[in-house]
Amino acid sequence: MQRLFRSFERFGVDYLLISGQASILYGAATFSEDVDVWVAPAAANIGRLKRALGSLKAQASKFTPPLTRRHMLAGHGFHFVVPARPLPIFLDVPGHPPRVGGFGSARKASREFRCAWGRIPVVGIEDLVAMKKTQRQADYDTITNLAQIRVDQDPTDRRVLAWAARNTFRAESRAEILGLLGRRVPVESCRKRIGREIQVLQRRDAAYWRLRLHSLRRLRRAGALLPEGSPVEA
Repeated sequence: MQRLFRSFERFGVDYLLISGQASILYGAATFSEDVDVWVAPAAANIGRLKRALGSLKAQASKFTPPLTRRHMLAGHGFHFVVPARPLPIFLDVPGHPPRVGGFGSARKASREFRCAWGRIPVVGIEDLVAMKKTQRQADYDTITNLAQIRVDQDPTDRRVLAWAARNTFRAESRAEILGLLGRRVPVESCRKRIGREIQVLQRRDAAYWRLRLHSLRRLRRAGALLPEGSPVEA
């Protein structure tokens, strides 16, 4: 992992760590199999990313279009395998993560972590929470943990508390936060509302990716996807 991030630093890649590994650094999760990074979609920065991946002998994984600004802005995902010991690194580069604004605004709200991997720019908690409202049920536990971490940072800020109440998906936790806002809501009422909210969010995420999958299938029919196992070329 250290080699990956050192390569990004050496080639000057402008990126943010997102998803599972970002949640781990914040302390909201304990395990993630792959690495997800959001890369600034400028053509020069994409070129730096390609050179970094080339130096690592990265290979394209399944269903990956050419790494171009056009495909990135269309919201496609790019998947790579980076050789490493004892196990390879599976790297995902979403062109534009759903439910968040542009890279520039996310960069301003980001946080830098110093860890065994080096100095890592990590997407801010509120953007990370928005990204993780996926179809995976387990993500809602992580979101709740992130919301609590945000509350712990500013426990008396009513804006933060209101945001956390909307983004907490454990009934007991939501009832407690609402209580801090002066609203007494029974835990069972919170539980029912949370169940409905998660269903809506899962449907929205499915609809978002349905459009990208349709576009990806068109690229596959046109033979425009990168061959699996092909090296990344600058």
